[in-house]
Amino acid sequence: MAIKGVLFDKDGTLIEVNGTWVPLYRQMLKQDFNVADSDIEVMLERGGYDPATGTFRPGSTLAAGTTGQIVQLWWPELTAEQQKQRVSLIDNEIAPQAKQFIKPLMELSNVFDELREMGLRLGVATNDSFRSAMAQMNHLDVHHYFDHIIGWDSVVVPKPSGHMIEYFCGKTGLRPEEVAMVGDNGHDMEEARAGGAGLAVAVLSGNSAHGDIAHMADHTLDSVAALPALLRSL
Repeated sequence: MAIKGVLFDKDGTLIEVNGTWVPLYRQMLKQDFNVADSDIEVMLERGGYDPATGTFRPGSTLAAGTTGQIVQLWWPELTAEQQKQRVSLIDNEIAPQAKQFIKPLMELSNVFDELREMGLRLGVATNDSFRSAMAQMNHLDVHHYFDHIIGWDSVVVPKPSGHMIEYFCGKTGLRPEEVAMVGDNGHDMEEARAGGAGLAVAVLSGNSAHGDIAHMADHTLDSVAALPALLRSL
């Protein structure tokens, strides 16, 4: 069946994940939560940051988790209500500040223009919050290309449950087998399978190496820049 829609992961797929989130997490922990510098590095490493490479490990909490999962990891001593309040603070007040560090992986408008010319419906599916994702896409001036931007808080269960593909299909009228899921993490490929997507496309522009993710995907590309050519060839 022909692909009629593309659902993109955000971090590591459209924007540079380490350059965007490492400085934001350091700033947040120091300024908003008064964490000592030495403890900040311990917390980052616990979340999956590798100081030797300056990157997040593939599949780690900081690479692929939701805000709630990060809060549970970093502040397990908080009550459920306190954790909920902290998640809200991060999602609504702190995470949107990531736009000051955001680095697109390429000239995104060129890719999106070509995909739109092919008649494809486009969306974003991220374990970031909707508000944060929207702020970043607005900042990059690419929000208008997307039919829907889906955050972890847009669905009952975030990636890799398949709910984001279900949500996208429900809003666009497409069938899951008409949707390609594109991402840089194993969670994205699992989302594709769980949601019944017609195509799972891995990109190597994030923190996953070929050996980490290619076996989970139908196709593996260096970046989304190669996606239009792939879809034309199918």
